[in-house]
Amino acid sequence: MILSFPQMEKDILKFICANQGAVNTDDLLFNVCYGESSVFSEVIGNKDKFVSWCSQGQPKVVGRTRLQLCRVKNCQGCRGLHLCKHYLFGGSCKFSRRGCTFSHDLNSCQNQNILKEFELEMLERTELCTLLLQSDNTLLPSICYDYNNSQCNEADACKRLHICEKYLKFDCNCFKTHDFSAPQPLKCLQDRHVPEHLMQVLKSVYSNKEALRSSDKMSSGGNIGNRGSRGNRGNRGNRGNRGNRDKTEICMYFIKGHCKHEERCFKAHDKMPYRWQIKQGGQWTAMANNEKIEKDYCDPKNTVSNTDPQVHFDTMTCGSDPVRRISTINSVLEPTFIHTTEWVWYWEDEFGNWREYSTPNARHGSANINSTQLEEKFLNNDKDVVEFTASSQSYSLSFQDWIQTNIKYGTKKLVKRRPRFVSASDVQTQRVRRPQSNFTAVPDYWDKSQILSTGYKRVLLQPSSNEYKEIEKLFCQTLIGFDILKMERIQNKALWEAFQLQKNHMKNNNRGQDVKEKKLFHGTEPKFVDTICATNFDWRLCGVHGTAYGQGSYFARDAKYSHSYTGHSDVRSMFVSRVLVGDFTRGCSEYKRPPSKDGGDLNFYDSCVDDVINPSIFVVFEKHQIYPEYVLQYEEKRSTVSVQNIYGATTTIRPAATPRRVVAPAPVVAPAPTDNQCLLQFITKCLNIVRKKCI
Repeated sequence: MILSFPQMEKDILKFICANQGAVNTDDLLFNVCYGESSVFSEVIGNKDKFVSWCSQGQPKVVGRTRLQLCRVKNCQGCRGLHLCKHYLFGGSCKFSRRGCTFSHDLNSCQNQNILKEFELEMLERTELCTLLLQSDNTLLPSICYDYNNSQCNEADACKRLHICEKYLKFDCNCFKTHDFSAPQPLKCLQDRHVPEHLMQVLKSVYSNKEALRSSDKMSSGGNIGNRGSRGNRGNRGNRGNRGNRDKTEICMYFIKGHCKHEERCFKAHDKMPYRWQIKQGGQWTAMANNEKIEKDYCDPKNTVSNTDPQVHFDTMTCGSDPVRRISTINSVLEPTFIHTTEWVWYWEDEFGNWREYSTPNARHGSANINSTQLEEKFLNNDKDVVEFTASSQSYSLSFQDWIQTNIKYGTKKLVKRRPRFVSASDVQTQRVRRPQSNFTAVPDYWDKSQILSTGYKRVLLQPSSNEYKEIEKLFCQTLIGFDILKMERIQNKALWEAFQLQKNHMKNNNRGQDVKEKKLFHGTEPKFVDTICATNFDWRLCGVHGTAYGQGSYFARDAKYSHSYTGHSDVRSMFVSRVLVGDFTRGCSEYKRPPSKDGGDLNFYDSCVDDVINPSIFVVFEKHQIYPEYVLQYEEKRSTVSVQNIYGATTTIRPAATPRRVVAPAPVVAPAPTDNQCLLQFITKCLNIVRKKCI
């Protein structure tokens, strides 16, 4: 379903406000926009309602509004919302019987007209409360920045919150306060009549307020440029705004071909994803040699451009005039779109060569952190100090000083951050969407000659390969007395991409933390094998043996358990699958999906198990959490017999098949020989043959 632009804008804002004011970018695409990424990007580009932000490496969209509560008693009319603050917070007002002079009617004609003007009429009171708490700075006390710098002298009398700033961005274990219910923060909040039930959401509210504040700061500040020889701060995202404010971000859609907002667009329109400008006479104007300046700037060894006149990158000046670089949005904030700006991080080695992080060379090992990870951390906190390793050495990188320090020896190296160069011809040829972090790339160990665009291939594995041995070991841990006849890897590109997309989605829901993934067994009858290889597991077709822990697809930790569901043929079939088990809980036969974690309708477990402490059975309700990676064909081991020849040497004889009981025809009265008699007759014949040959 393709939504109209205004409707999608309203749906996105409502979804954000219903989820504590900020939502992962991927979740919005997945839940609201149905994959309509081009329209989605235009919608969240409206800086009056949305801000794209990167929190702990995770791109998010934060909701905002310019609407504020009117603070004037008996106001006769303004563009503010005329509503009692107490009613906004909790749906009631304890002062109403004493003659509260503020309105308690959100649906009054005046308020409805105001809400329609700001396009907020679709929000419930609780959703509107979330939006106003993080947008209207008059509703909550501010964070005390003197306290965070250990300079506040007012102690508990301070009217601002003594809460750790870092705690609002990520988990922190410092000595500062991390609890809004601590005496000083609690008193400040109570003085502003903030009810107790809002305490549990204040961390997200203040985190969102900080994101909005930082975004506005970057919008008004434009490019920071290079400050000294210790590296360049560059363009951190170049947020632009509507109206007469300076446009400091380039519109990606204009580069691509057309922007529906035309002259009303709050972003700069340019055919290149970057533009160098000089300020003369109070006005920013485009510089000549734009691409040449950019190419020089992208090379970290350059401190000036090779143009006439020269641009000094350290001071961002051309002669005595200030210079700036505007560009498209940061690729970390919009990783799936083309024409974004990718930033690369470099360090200077002992010979004056600039090395990109995570790129190995003959003298230095590869760092365990790359440019994308550094950029994410930089956007999250540009005053942070990041620690990483390279080979056997540990280092720290200070964003404030642009210095890398060897923790053991204290040696220091300069650090720089520069954009990845894109030429005009590159822009012309770049017409497809950028793949997101290569999550759809097939595994390196797949046979590239047998990858189909549709359908699947079963690739036979050699018993001598490490891949075969790994699965064989897993199989034989619990299932003894069977021989693997054939092991095949299933190469289904469509199923793999769906699995990786689901994995990425679950990771985003898990605050960027990796999701638990296991290799599990599933026994099935031969008639279902091809269907599973082609379309994945469907419990309605192959989960017919029971639903003790839920109505889903069942997988086992132990091959022995899955064996009992493989039918009764001589040759059995069993799958070894990758399964995203994630967060699990004990299952129930009535479950058609995993239960809620908190009793609500948004936060669910990922799978169900038989035993939370020591799970051996896993039930999955979403088939994209499964990738059927291997299919095994196996049979019961055949018995072997050791006999001695006339010289005393032992010979092991393995019959071609275990003799079956022979049922005599009706006219024959003689009884059928037993299995032991058949085996004895066979051994006797073998011994006679050996004796004849020896004689």
